[in-house]
Amino acid sequence: MDNMETDRPVSGQRATAQALFSAAHAAHERGSFAEAESGYRAVLADAPGHARAWHGLGVLQFQQSRIEEADASFRRAIDLAPTALALANRASVLTSLARRDEALDCLTEAVTLNPAHLRALAQRASLLEEMMRPEAALAAWDRVLELAPTLVDALCRHGAVALSLGRMPEALASFERARAVQPASPEVMGYCADVLRQMGRSEVALEQCERALTISPGNARLLFLRGMVLTDLGRLPEALAGLNESIAWQPDDIDALYNSSVVLERLRRYDEALIRCERVLARQPDHALALANRGNAQQKLLQFDAALASYDAALLIEPNSIETLCNRTRVLCQLRRIDDALQSSERALALDSEYGPAWSSYAIVLHRLLRYEDSLVAHDRAVVLAPRERMVVFQRGNTLRVMKRHREALEAFERVLEIDPGDVDAHFSQAFVYLITGDFARGWPEYEWRWREPQVGSQKRDFAHPTWDGTQSLAGQRILLHAEQGFGDTLQFCRYASLVKALGAHVILEVQPALKSLLRELDGVDELVVQGDALPIFDLHRPLLSLPRAFHTALDTIPSGPPYLQADPVLVDKWRARLGPARRPRIGMVWAGNPRHLDDHNRSLALEQLRPLLTDAYEWVSLQKPLRDDDRAVLDSLGIVHFGDEVRDFSDTAALVELTDVVLSVDTSVAHLAGALGKSCWVLLPHWPDWRWLFDRDDSPWYPHTRLFRQSEPGDWRGVISRVGEALQSVVPANASPHG
Repeated sequence: MDNMETDRPVSGQRATAQALFSAAHAAHERGSFAEAESGYRAVLADAPGHARAWHGLGVLQFQQSRIEEADASFRRAIDLAPTALALANRASVLTSLARRDEALDCLTEAVTLNPAHLRALAQRASLLEEMMRPEAALAAWDRVLELAPTLVDALCRHGAVALSLGRMPEALASFERARAVQPASPEVMGYCADVLRQMGRSEVALEQCERALTISPGNARLLFLRGMVLTDLGRLPEALAGLNESIAWQPDDIDALYNSSVVLERLRRYDEALIRCERVLARQPDHALALANRGNAQQKLLQFDAALASYDAALLIEPNSIETLCNRTRVLCQLRRIDDALQSSERALALDSEYGPAWSSYAIVLHRLLRYEDSLVAHDRAVVLAPRERMVVFQRGNTLRVMKRHREALEAFERVLEIDPGDVDAHFSQAFVYLITGDFARGWPEYEWRWREPQVGSQKRDFAHPTWDGTQSLAGQRILLHAEQGFGDTLQFCRYASLVKALGAHVILEVQPALKSLLRELDGVDELVVQGDALPIFDLHRPLLSLPRAFHTALDTIPSGPPYLQADPVLVDKWRARLGPARRPRIGMVWAGNPRHLDDHNRSLALEQLRPLLTDAYEWVSLQKPLRDDDRAVLDSLGIVHFGDEVRDFSDTAALVELTDVVLSVDTSVAHLAGALGKSCWVLLPHWPDWRWLFDRDDSPWYPHTRLFRQSEPGDWRGVISRVGEALQSVVPANASPHG
């Protein structure tokens, strides 16, 4: 705060008062506040109308945070002799008291008194910025720059206000004028880079950042800005490195922490993204964007309840965040709260009917409601609005896929790959289309993209040993074949062990613990180990589901001869005694799979839906594990045989399957078990089944004794159950007790 008055000279004072004032002012400048105040008050005792003494006293009081006293002193000085400086200084006091309107009046009066008073003009421009009046602030900075066209601070402030108004060229012009005055200023270079970034000129912005960092290499703001530019350019590993370096220099920087969490999420490093979000929220609990991005990471980690809680917390702070609403809709779909998801998607569309991802989210909900035609209309609208948005285009392809419009689905996935050639979802979905239509030659290579998908990729084994690709000689080699996904996958593809053995290899098979006893006699296996145990020495390895590619398996070369698994005779006898004589056709049944499976909502039923089949004409044996709460009461009311924890592993299940006449199953591991045992198995399939069941056929080339019952319309389990009921009438008991 200035203490020199040059606008108007003091006149008419007695020589004594003037001498006292000069001494007081000198003490003030030395920082001797007590001496200065005593001197000013001595002047005023002698000359109460001494405006400069009142002004000096006001400055001193303000410097000592005696705000109300300072205001009174400045008012007295202004009443006696209004000057631009006194008005500007009182405006500072009023601003500190949050009396901004009065402060603005003071500054307006100041520049009216002295239109060239640079201090008052700049202070007025700054205050207009604080008061969120950017248009007036910009005009005020224009006036400052008319008087001082090379004032760098004013040029930068002018540029910042223009930037806030979206006037990018005007902002850039101001920053470039500042850079012309101070060409080596890293701060000004940073301003230029920021506006260039917002104008979409990311490459030029990056050059500015790099140049500025050569002058100020540890500048946290420049490192942050460089990280953001690299993010815009899609150079995510470099962007993360830059943001991390910025955080190293300034560990508590909220913007750097938050944006690094966004980059980590885009890099699929979800656990780390979650940690960064928590760091932001520990410092700023109401950071809506961090809450929303925490939800994104939790969603990708399949923590759907936690993700929903994060999205809801974010929406309490920013209820109109359309992006958060769209992500919330997806989580509600995962939680099977479809009605809530529909409301969430409709709320997003109500906020902005021109936002492509909102239409895409709405389309996903319609898809889950099996309203495929309506879903496709919504997807088409989404693509028109956001034709380069990868996920929007992909979800449209996904709906075309389940509508069995295969060519169009593949075209949609190709469009995704034009946007991002490394898109995992598009490659993975292409694999499903190829495989389910029997185009194995193109399907198996694309299926290798599963390792980049988060859920499957988490099971990838990183051995130092080479992977067998089907070309290397296996004569005398020890090869590890290892399970990778679910029990059904292991049961289906362990058949390849005998083919590998035939090539001269020593075969080591690694499987899930629950399959160990069942697979110990599998043909072609020299050593059987369980996941988690120490592995024996081996030379090569191959995941089980990659073996069809190594053997170039086509539809007509699927190894599907005699049964390749057998139930343990001892266990068969045990369970025969446990079941007792069979006087009616004995039907084993499985109606639901693992609820964590991504497609479980599509493939599983509630036991209640099977009630029309469950008559006394048949003996029903539950092979279901685990048993869901909603099904337990139905099971008890129908008197269905269920052994629960008595069934220890798949060897027990295999023995029970052996004692049935037919196994009735949805798409679960038991269906594969029955097929591998060569037992009659009827599989209930949704309209769009898993790829291994193919399309438009009621048999399976993988399992000769398996019969397929497909939905004719999406969601139509009633039709499936009706056809199964008719088919059951032809079943005769083949497992009657010898004494029955």
